Amino acid sequence: MMNPRYKKVFEPIQIGHMLVKNRIETAPAAPRLAYNDGLVSPELIEWSRELAKGGAGIVTVGISQVTPPQGLPSGFCVNMGDDSVVVGLAALADAVHRYGAKASIELAGFAFAPDLPEGKSPIDMMTQEDIDRWIKYFADAAERALFAGMDMILLHGGHGILISNFFSPLFNHRTDKYGGSIENRARFACELLDAIRAKVGNKLAIEFRLSAEELMPGGIELPETIEFAKIIQDKIDLLHVSAGMLLVDELVPISTQPSYLKRGYNVHYAAELKKAGIKVPITAVGSIDLDLAAEILEKGEADMCAMIRTVIADPFSVNKARTGREEEIRPCIRCVLCLNRTHGMRGIRVACAVNPRAGRELELRDAAATAPKKKKVVVVGGGPAGMEAARTAADRGHDVVLFEKSEKLGGMLNTAVFPDFKADLKAYLRWAIRMTTRNPRIQIRLATEATPERVKAENPDAVIVAVGADSNIPPIPGLDGDNVAWVGDVETGRVQVGDKVIVAGGGLTGCETALDLARKGKKVTIVEMVSEEEMLKVSPIPMTALMKLLKEVGVTIMANHKLVKVGDTTATVESSDGQKNIDFDTLIVSLGVKPKTEEARKFAGLVDDVYFIGDCTTSRGTLYTATTAGFNAGMDI
Repeated sequence: MMNPRYKKVFEPIQIGHMLVKNRIETAPAAPRLAYNDGLVSPELIEWSRELAKGGAGIVTVGISQVTPPQGLPSGFCVNMGDDSVVVGLAALADAVHRYGAKASIELAGFAFAPDLPEGKSPIDMMTQEDIDRWIKYFADAAERALFAGMDMILLHGGHGILISNFFSPLFNHRTDKYGGSIENRARFACELLDAIRAKVGNKLAIEFRLSAEELMPGGIELPETIEFAKIIQDKIDLLHVSAGMLLVDELVPISTQPSYLKRGYNVHYAAELKKAGIKVPITAVGSIDLDLAAEILEKGEADMCAMIRTVIADPFSVNKARTGREEEIRPCIRCVLCLNRTHGMRGIRVACAVNPRAGRELELRDAAATAPKKKKVVVVGGGPAGMEAARTAADRGHDVVLFEKSEKLGGMLNTAVFPDFKADLKAYLRWAIRMTTRNPRIQIRLATEATPERVKAENPDAVIVAVGADSNIPPIPGLDGDNVAWVGDVETGRVQVGDKVIVAGGGLTGCETALDLARKGKKVTIVEMVSEEEMLKVSPIPMTALMKLLKEVGVTIMANHKLVKVGDTTATVESSDGQKNIDFDTLIVSLGVKPKTEEARKFAGLVDDVYFIGDCTTSRGTLYTATTAGFNAGMDI
């Protein structure tokens, strides 16, 4: 039975010509699953089918271009610029409709960076012929969506995408009827909307996405956005409110917030537009889960909530909330792996750190839910890889025994969830333990070290080895000193630190620990061998946000420096400029991990089928590689 707090979420809503069964829309994203010529692929159809099957009221295909393909690669996104797209898009629409959801597609122009020379903006240089051509591109694309049986289009008028550039004073310096006043800068959007209505009438609903503020000096600000919304509100059916710009790296975390920023970061903009009396329903977006959606809708801050990472992490989260199974919803940890993979010109297919099925819906469509033969499986290690393997094998009908040598499940995740900004990861850890312990086919042996003898005594048909890794302590003189601590011991509070702290290692873990300590009043210095630019490459969107927060709280980042020696209270670091000494009270080692390969090898050859997964196989392990390997092993048995 549905929890009463979700009552508003599941109220139907009228959007233009259509009645939508609930208030949840999958936000537009580019899963990079289309064919590279811009046509709809079976992979994209199955991706969309899964989202519709999971319960969302509207399923949106993200970031499709409207320009004729002309033989150019599409970046594995849909191209609506040619009639050849209609056949595949119709199959996608049918797959979405099969589960009572409405099908939408985002139509986008090109994005421009704001650092163009003054007077050289592409918007400024467009002729009337250029403008008319773009309007025709969008109108023709909308007509193709209608022919394909789509229910709605989402016009991307935010994030520095073409439509928003005409309204933005940052890009638009024109002196003709398209520039200057708010009315003139809104003219392109109005003409575009009128041209689309002339093609499709009211048979297609129109959602318009905008950035309430571009958050750049000279860019769009909220009062102008409110006036713009009032100008276009009679021409649209739904207003989708975001913020920021796509091609400004520092602003991408504002549009797609990592765990360091609060959920619903931009919802206040939607609320302000509601207060301004905009007549059409309003969609809020940005790190929204089902609980937050319920709160937003109940408060009247928006009429719909768009979410994508929540439904990537668990496509069935909407139906689980509807049927009283909210405790089963697999939480998104907001690591932004999905967008880190798909964002930019070198984007690759979507994946998820906690949902190994994401992006693989076609591959796994025919995978048997139940294994053809029931087997006895022993899993060695109760970290994220081991738990994923155990759950997957048990869900397929196998009997599983899980050995964990510590007194609780979770492995290294238990050391990573203590800072306040890791609430999302903590929620996932609790979910993983809850779903593992409640599975009736899994016997859990806590505080029991697996040995080859104990494993053999279980008479298993298959063994999955997930023994993890140890901290990496390189042979740097002084790292065994009394004032040196491993980062995991600091995170969990087993080791207390002094006022002056050095963190050796500027990866995600080291930077997160530095931020947590700095917020507690410590004076923190990060020492990292690579440049700040290289530091960002580990996980670009979260690290961009993290670096900004570190600098705001006064953390010193010594990039391009190598730790060479540690004394009792002084560390020696080296750069191209030579060596220097830094005073400290506590030095924290955050230099990665070493796979427990020797321990893993003990279980080789015990039975015919032995699988090695997770951190015991690589020093570059992540939660994504752990859960994916665990899932694959469980599926292969």
